[in-house]
Amino acid sequence: MVAHSSEGLSATAPVTGGDVLVDARVSLEEKPPRLDSTQQSIEEERVQLPTVDAFRRAIPPHCFERDLVKSIRYLVQDFAALAFLYFALPVFEYFGLFGYLAWNVLMGVFGFALFVVGHDCLHGSFSDNQTLNDIIGHIAFSPLFSPYFPWQKSHKLHHAFTNHIDKDHGHVWVQDKDYEKMPLWKKLFNPMPFSGWVKWFPVYTVFGYCDGSHFWPYSALFVRDSERVQCVVSAVCCVACASIALAIAGSYSNWFWYYWVPLSFFGCMLVIVTYLQHADEVAEVYEADEWSFVRGQTQTIDRFYGFGLDETMHHITDGHVAHHFFNKIPHYHLIEATDGIKKVLEPYFETQYGYKYQVNYDFFVRFLWYNIKLDYLVHKTKGILQFRTTLEEKAKAK
Repeated sequence: MVAHSSEGLSATAPVTGGDVLVDARVSLEEKPPRLDSTQQSIEEERVQLPTVDAFRRAIPPHCFERDLVKSIRYLVQDFAALAFLYFALPVFEYFGLFGYLAWNVLMGVFGFALFVVGHDCLHGSFSDNQTLNDIIGHIAFSPLFSPYFPWQKSHKLHHAFTNHIDKDHGHVWVQDKDYEKMPLWKKLFNPMPFSGWVKWFPVYTVFGYCDGSHFWPYSALFVRDSERVQCVVSAVCCVACASIALAIAGSYSNWFWYYWVPLSFFGCMLVIVTYLQHADEVAEVYEADEWSFVRGQTQTIDRFYGFGLDETMHHITDGHVAHHFFNKIPHYHLIEATDGIKKVLEPYFETQYGYKYQVNYDFFVRFLWYNIKLDYLVHKTKGILQFRTTLEEKAKAK
């Protein structure tokens, strides 16, 4: 049997994922997997997963320290990069459609970099003052038409229940029983190359696919009046920024081509990065009796994109495993913290729970291919799921 620890938490404590705190109560007492011995691998029978505290002790204490000056520097740096790209737009347009496309790609990359700074704010890793974090978070998110408070809630639930088949947020884990009932258009949507440009908005944030609308205060995402008020505040900030952009653009046409289109490239980059952090041929997803916080986080994948993108996007790509274990770590400490995570997971290298890292210069092609290949999950054993194609390829290899 896979032995799971309670990770130093009481069974009646609020749900906690490293440093994530979600206002809900569930039992954190780990139940041993109920699998037949014939279904288990030798590795699974012997594995005793580390505790959260074991990972924390392996990371230098200064990695958890927030530097407000440094955080503000990155905020200014990303805004400056976006401002420069707008200033340099005529140079890009000199090269016609190719130049305009290149400009949008860069806008998407630096827009996502700004999003990562706002992402630090919602986790409380921008500064020690959460009120300041929330203000800066709105400053970073609102120009990107991304509602800060609503995504703070859905994203924290994702961290608290990573790779939980029912409770994970932001990632649609489709099982075979769900796939069979899907209408044809849904089955065809993910494989379509253009889908990445619309999945963030309007599909996820506006229409609320899988988690509920992040703009409508009475969507399924919100259960308290205080959350609904926060939704309205964040939505108003987004609409205000879009309105200011329209006033500056001077026409709806300019607004669309020079505000909304680059926003869609930002949304595409966000979708690519977040998808590839968790979707992979080797990843497992767990039902309630099999899931634990540590087990779920070990299925996260660090990916090195190259071309300077990892540094530009503040190492949220190749430092994501560390971020998932401890989201209070500022982005500028993630790589150093990753070294500690790797040391703890080193004994698990040949198991399902080893540290996962890939060099993916082909990240865009991989994103497109995985959206075609990794269509739905099936049971590997009771309570443990993997993508259909992965299990079929393993069966053929035997």
